[in-house]
Amino acid sequence: MKWLMRKCSRCGRYTLATDKCPYCGGELRVPHPPRASPDDKLVVYRLQAKLESGLLKLDEKPPYVP
Repeated sequence: MKWLMRKCSRCGRYTLATDKCPYCGGELRVPHPPRASPDDKLVVYRLQAKLESGLLKLDEKPPYVP
């Protein structure tokens, strides 16, 4: 399914435009969160990337899973 709604990162307005905001000319992004699945096999790698980049702070690092 393709999302049609976009949100301007500059003014915060929602629009159906696809390239730039018709109100302020700002960059548009998809406002919907990514889908989550309990069977997601890559969650460990995303968590590890967030820990390494400093986006997420935890007391302990998750176990290494190859």
